[in-house]
Amino acid sequence: MENKTSLFVKIGYVYLILPVIVFIIGYCNLPVMILGGVLISISSYFVFKNPLKLWKPENKKQKLFLASVFLISLIWVYSSGIGALVFQNFDHNCRNPIFELLTTQDWPVVIADNKLILTYYTGFWMVPAVIGKLFQSIDIGYYAQIIWASIGVFLVFYFILASLKKKNYIPIVIFIFFSGMDYLGASILQNFAEYNSVYNPNNIVSHLEWWFPGFQFSSMTTQLYWVFNQAIPAWVLTMLLYHNKNNKNIIFLYSCILLCSTLPAIGIFPFVAFWCLKNGEEDLKKLLTKEHIKNSIKSALSIENLTGIIFILPVAYMYLSNNLSGGTMGMVPLTFSRVACVLYLFFMMEAGFYLFFIFKLNKYNPLYYICLICFLFYPFYYIGHSVDFCMRATIPALVILALLIIQTLENEDFKTQNKKLYAALIICLVIGAITPLHEIARTVINTSKGITKAQPDLSIENFFGTVENNNFVKYISKFKQ
Repeated sequence: MENKTSLFVKIGYVYLILPVIVFIIGYCNLPVMILGGVLISISSYFVFKNPLKLWKPENKKQKLFLASVFLISLIWVYSSGIGALVFQNFDHNCRNPIFELLTTQDWPVVIADNKLILTYYTGFWMVPAVIGKLFQSIDIGYYAQIIWASIGVFLVFYFILASLKKKNYIPIVIFIFFSGMDYLGASILQNFAEYNSVYNPNNIVSHLEWWFPGFQFSSMTTQLYWVFNQAIPAWVLTMLLYHNKNNKNIIFLYSCILLCSTLPAIGIFPFVAFWCLKNGEEDLKKLLTKEHIKNSIKSALSIENLTGIIFILPVAYMYLSNNLSGGTMGMVPLTFSRVACVLYLFFMMEAGFYLFFIFKLNKYNPLYYICLICFLFYPFYYIGHSVDFCMRATIPALVILALLIIQTLENEDFKTQNKKLYAALIICLVIGAITPLHEIARTVINTSKGITKAQPDLSIENFFGTVENNNFVKYISKFKQ
């Protein structure tokens, strides 16, 4: 089927760019707002002038198929607790208050007698919060949040389908239920005291992701159910850049997720660097030649990318860098035995077996090795007071791994010539699916008991910064002391 410019590609651009525009208008003083408005408008014009050419549904059957995919997206999002209509997991305890502050308070949000300013990756909520503000209704804002999230999830599904020759529901199902084999890992460690209750693999409502405390590669359903505000924009960007063939907008689009998905933005950087090199050159042997690197840099020198480098990235950095816990970073303190456990048990359960079974089809695919490096190195670093970096920085790599697995299963030659590997891969996916099934079961059971909206619990340290000596407040923000 001939590739054509798709409406969904343009919606993907809007999904990444619009939150930045809303932030600039709502948070920045007049000179910065005008400068940013002009630069982003010009850059957006060039982005939309030469959009990606991907699969476009051309008949009624294909359109109905995509409509049903959007319905699946909506159901998945609804079940996650986004919108507060069903049971919400613990992380909603802080996400609800943040969204309600954004919906009801002036921007930027300043509290505690003008001493603290909300400093968090709030980009995902910009558009739903504006809708809630316009209607002066938190409930309408929550409904808008459901729609905004569903659009993002649908875009991810669309980009996955656009990468495949066959269009069916199997890739959607695999993505929703894709997870490391937490159940198997928890079962191995279940005799240890710390694993007997909350992380009991035989407890249908247990949160299996924490089977190896201190480290986690979150399943797609876990990401949606717990950290949707970071995951969805990162998913969209990862899949959009996967298809991208143009260096002229890659840094611009990358810069747009800093306000939504700060840690995943760090995690995706190796992929962005590779895609910048790969665009325009199919011969992998030439990617690191001096001439090609020079051409790659030259092709990236565009108005769009310069806007990202000289405006969006500095503004986002100045806003986020004042977070009270964000300055805490380093390497996770580990003993030699702990390192061995991470590298062998945790790594193999979460990603190693998948990487082994798809190696034959991906041994010449650089994305495969970038995923491997991310999974091996990211767990040993931390930013903040928790292990969020391990969980969030790996989100783009997990999206790519899921895509490589889907492409492997869709490959007819692999299926017929490597039946044992194919069967082993299916078995791993089935075991992995137990984790999202636990997440779904917890929601269903607790919702049936009448438990829905999470109780607010907003930590000052994790979500705010000081107004005093804040360069964002001093030079960028419309708020003045």
